[in-house]
Amino acid sequence: MNPRHLENLRELNEGIVAFNRYLSPSSQIPTFDSETMVRDLQCTEIVHGDWNAFTFPNSEKRGVYFLLGHERTMEEKNGFYIGKSSFESAMGHRLYTHLHPHRSQTHFTMGYGSEVYVLDCIASIDLDTPGLVFLASALEEFLIVNLRSKLTLMNGTGNVARMGT
Repeated sequence: MNPRHLENLRELNEGIVAFNRYLSPSSQIPTFDSETMVRDLQCTEIVHGDWNAFTFPNSEKRGVYFLLGHERTMEEKNGFYIGKSSFESAMGHRLYTHLHPHRSQTHFTMGYGSEVYVLDCIASIDLDTPGLVFLASALEEFLIVNLRSKLTLMNGTGNVARMGT
C-alpha cells in the first residue's frame, strides 16, 4: 500500500467499523490490514502504461471496490472512489469498465469535476464468499455518505451536497 494512502485506509476502516455496528457479529465486514492486504490479494498497485502488469483484486467476486489515486497537478491531494458490484456483475467487470478506456494512455486516470486523479491502487472487499452480496449497495452508499466529508471522493453520485444540507 502506497504510504500516501494510509490515512485514507484508516478512514475507510473506521467507516467499515461504523457500518458493522448495524450487523450481527457473524455478518460483519472485515476491515483492511495495511500489512497484509496486498499479500491477501485484497489490494493491487496499478502499473501505468502496462495493462497486463496488474490484476484486479477479487475480480471474479461481487462486493465493494476502491480506487485510490492522487490529483494530477497536486500530488499531495488524494482521491478515493467507492464502487460496488452486485447482481450478475463481478468486480473485475466493473473495474474493467473504469480502467479499459485508459489502457493505451500513459496513466490510468479518473476525474471528478475539473480535477483529474492518477490512480495508484485498487482495493476490494469480497462479499461473495461470506454470502453477504446483498450488503454491497448498502455498504457502498453508507461509506460514500459517511466518508465524503473526510476524503476527497472521485464519485459523482453521492458526492454532490444534497439540497438543504
